[in-house]
Amino acid sequence: MTHTKKLALCGVFTGLSLALMWMVSFVPSMDYALPAAAGMLVFLLVLELGPGWPAGVYVATSVLSALLLPNKSVALFYIMFFGGYPVLRWVFEAKMPKGLAWLCKFAVFNSTMISAYFLAVQIFGLELSDFGTFGQYAGLFMIILGNATFVIYDAMILSSLQSLYNKRWQKKLRHLLQ
Repeated sequence: MTHTKKLALCGVFTGLSLALMWMVSFVPSMDYALPAAAGMLVFLLVLELGPGWPAGVYVATSVLSALLLPNKSVALFYIMFFGGYPVLRWVFEAKMPKGLAWLCKFAVFNSTMISAYFLAVQIFGLELSDFGTFGQYAGLFMIILGNATFVIYDAMILSSLQSLYNKRWQKKLRHLLQ
């Protein structure tokens, strides 16, 4: 694939990612799902182009979403985890043994969760008492639930997407871009 086609493909995927996250304006309950779907677009690019070009899509989409989206929390979810994780996942799995790759994946996810919690408490003024009697256990519950959800996202969704892409879409996309 030529440099020009890669650039055009990345531009299209940047626009699609931004459009997906903008849709939260119409379906507010999709705050997590639509940034995750935008991250899956980055993941598809990683499968096709390796990590370099998709990293550029992540940066471009992050900047544009922070500037243009009315719902900044969606941009924050994408910037902090969903946009960059597919690139990091590829690097971890390509360069490390499986156990170490999973350890690094969990480290990235948990550091993101802790950072998000810090932002919520320190910047947005959210306190554990806002959660009622559940508040004293909220941090522990969120880490356990978050890690379980992360395993589902990584092992089931992204791996399934990779299999689907390799079996059905890769030949079509490559033929289209030649």
